[in-house]
Amino acid sequence: MKAKYLLWCLLPFVASAEWYSGSGSAVVFDDNRQLARQQAAKQALRSALLQAEVSLVALSLFRHDEVGAELFTLHAGLPVAQIVIEEEHETDNRLSVTLKADIWPQQSMCEQRSVAKALLLAPFSLASGAAQAALHNTELTAEINQRFFAAVRAASTDFLVKAVAPAPLAAPQQYQSATAAQQLRYLAESAQAQFVLSGRLRNLAFGVQPGNLLKKDRWTRQFALELSVFDGVSGSLIQSKTYQSRTLWPYAVKAQPDPGSDQLWRSDYGVELQRLLHDAIDDTAALLSCVRIKAQVIRVTDAGVAISAGSRQGVQVGDRFSLSYTDSFTDSWGNRYQSSTQEPAQLEVIRVYPDHADTRPVNQRYPAAVQVRDQVQQDSFTEQHYAN
Repeated sequence: MKAKYLLWCLLPFVASAEWYSGSGSAVVFDDNRQLARQQAAKQALRSALLQAEVSLVALSLFRHDEVGAELFTLHAGLPVAQIVIEEEHETDNRLSVTLKADIWPQQSMCEQRSVAKALLLAPFSLASGAAQAALHNTELTAEINQRFFAAVRAASTDFLVKAVAPAPLAAPQQYQSATAAQQLRYLAESAQAQFVLSGRLRNLAFGVQPGNLLKKDRWTRQFALELSVFDGVSGSLIQSKTYQSRTLWPYAVKAQPDPGSDQLWRSDYGVELQRLLHDAIDDTAALLSCVRIKAQVIRVTDAGVAISAGSRQGVQVGDRFSLSYTDSFTDSWGNRYQSSTQEPAQLEVIRVYPDHADTRPVNQRYPAAVQVRDQVQQDSFTEQHYAN
């Protein structure tokens, strides 16, 4: 069904905006085509934003307008001038949308320029209940990990993956202990990552959709992912959120499908699973979008200080960082505490490399006692000059 209508108009005409195309699909649950249309359009817009190298934070402002079944609205301030739906069709309980979006790639949704956040990714683990739900869940978990990691790397405007942990992390509640938090800080510091993403698959159980005189019973399957976001500098938990759904399973319950097969990932279960993985990534992008980046001092010379943030994160010549000294002490019971002391000196970036940058002190005052592994935090970024 062709549907050449305007989806939304948001910003005045911007000469530097460009058109990008995207497609998305969603499963129709309980004949709710309005929800499926919204989900499919969101996935299509997501594809367009990635092509334009624009932050996925734009999707956090995507909301449905209840007045019209086919219209969507966004709050003002996005880098999207307008969106036009080019095609919409439904086949076998699947609704697909193709759109084109007029996007201003240089627009940022934060006060400062957009800068990618340095991440350490940990493989998803299987919760005990999920591990017992069916055979071959280990292989399915490995495939989900690969697809999730690839999707995070594709969001290069929002994230820079510095490393992948060799094994899953413990459950998020265990990091309330000082020892576990210290281990997490060590992993993040070793990877030069500011944040850590870790997850657990909590439910992969099967169920049955009852049939009737015309249809036989069909297998369904659950999917529940708990994604946790940690501050790698402090080792504290920032957010833990669960994403879950249930759809038809395209195989017999005792079948042993290839977890990487197109048949699985093009089925209702695969499409819904990918949507939830994208939602988890998009929510993380919105959570961390305007957080000031932190990096480490990796070299100290008479000429200046090198930091572990570079062009792949979006750092540019002229950006400024403030320096923090890390102090620690141990009390009489053996508990260790850490604190950061802000140094009044600023460091200005003078040369940028892919994964590090050279800085010099502002006002020619070299900060005393600065050491490797001290922290620097984004203070101000040079403004980009946009085309008119």
